Amino acid sequence: MKRIIAILGIIVFIALSAFAADDAFSKIDKNKDGKISKQEYMDAVTGAFNAYDKNGDGILTREEIKAIKGINVEKFLKETDANRDGKIVKEEFDRAAEKRFNALDKNKNGYIDKNEWPSGRSGPYSPFTLFTY
Repeated sequence: MKRIIAILGIIVFIALSAFAADDAFSKIDKNKDGKISKQEYMDAVTGAFNAYDKNGDGILTREEIKAIKGINVEKFLKETDANRDGKIVKEEFDRAAEKRFNALDKNKNGYIDKNEWPSGRSGPYSPFTLFTY
């Protein structure tokens, strides 16, 4: 019985993650054409950066990065911090996001469609936060 309950719990968790990812896709797809353009993606990137930049100075400090739920700070910095100064400026964040967009756009048509969108990922590991950490 405990095993069945555990399996059901896992199934519910996976389903909720997929719905959360689909919800993120819908929020980013502003014109509701069923695909995310690079501009829509980068607009979402700007929103994410601004939300993470608590003091609004245009720089994500280690403390601000640590506040992002579920993030691996060291992996994030390694992937995003181009000049290795321990801080992420908007330009670094944008460059990493562009690389992520290009990686998600598997067929290289300039859009991310629902087949390319990793629906099993949510939270800080979703394409919404743009990176592979």
